[in-house]
Amino acid sequence: MSMDTAGAPFRLGEDRRTDVPVHAAIAGRYSTRAFAERPVAPEHLDLLLEAARWAPSAFNEQPWRFIQAVQGTPGHQALAEALHTSNRVWASHAPVLLLALARTRLARNGEVNNYARYDLGQAVGLMTVQATLLGIGMHQMAGFDPQPVRDGFALGEELDPVVIIALGYPGEGPYLSEHLRAREHNRTTRIPRSEIVR
Repeated sequence: MSMDTAGAPFRLGEDRRTDVPVHAAIAGRYSTRAFAERPVAPEHLDLLLEAARWAPSAFNEQPWRFIQAVQGTPGHQALAEALHTSNRVWASHAPVLLLALARTRLARNGEVNNYARYDLGQAVGLMTVQATLLGIGMHQMAGFDPQPVRDGFALGEELDPVVIIALGYPGEGPYLSEHLRAREHNRTTRIPRSEIVR
């Protein structure tokens, strides 16, 4: 069990969805669309980004970069507007939007880093576990238009915008349609291990 900033318990793994005893922060994770109307505590946001910082990476290049935007700022509005409509209708309500980027060139020699996106994925994976432990919901979205993001944040050629992440404490989500509310409460399943390992 973890505590949120209001002191309310966040019960991890109550619908574990697995009979193998992996950590509740892994089994209890889901992609949140319904966010509470309160800001993410700055110390919690720091913990998420610090967790990402400790991910492994090829040649220790640490190619992950993040742009964080808090609700009510121009950055948050710019990221929300870049989202495809199906994501924007609910993600614009997230207290924080993060743009996750991969630095595509190696700092050591300027050559292409073929593992940058893989390494970014590991960093976001660690962030996701830390978020679940803190009672913070995350939803990673590939459904956005990268060009306005590139232009609006003056990204150089070496920074590849990969996903926008909506995050905040889970809430009721009164802005969700009936269809999305049903999806919020129906947890996804995973294909069997026998189909992914041989």
